[in-house]
Amino acid sequence: MLPKRWHVHIVDLDPRIKSKPGKQRPCLVIQPSAFAEAGLESVVILPITSDLTRGDSFPLRVRLATGVCGLKRDSDIMVDQVLAWDLSLFREDLGAIPTDSQHAVSDALRDFLDL
Repeated sequence: MLPKRWHVHIVDLDPRIKSKPGKQRPCLVIQPSAFAEAGLESVVILPITSDLTRGDSFPLRVRLATGVCGLKRDSDIMVDQVLAWDLSLFREDLGAIPTDSQHAVSDALRDFLDL
């Protein structure tokens, strides 16, 4: 499976280490698809959690509503948890997030990384 940019995938993040999220969880692919197609063995992702933050947490979190990509609960994309993860640990493609969410994640990454 070649992960596509802006798609949510179930990814095996075990083992959990300190603040790094663990277990199999949904993650958003932010790396352009061309890199995976070129043969890179890792993909840059942002984990997604249903442990929601209160108030305005932009740029650290971007909210996804229940039902987006089959999510069973409102969830937050954890912009501050950028990971490069091995392709062999990707389990299932849940589809692309809406365009407005893609823009929100791009804006959050620019703010968080001061680009």
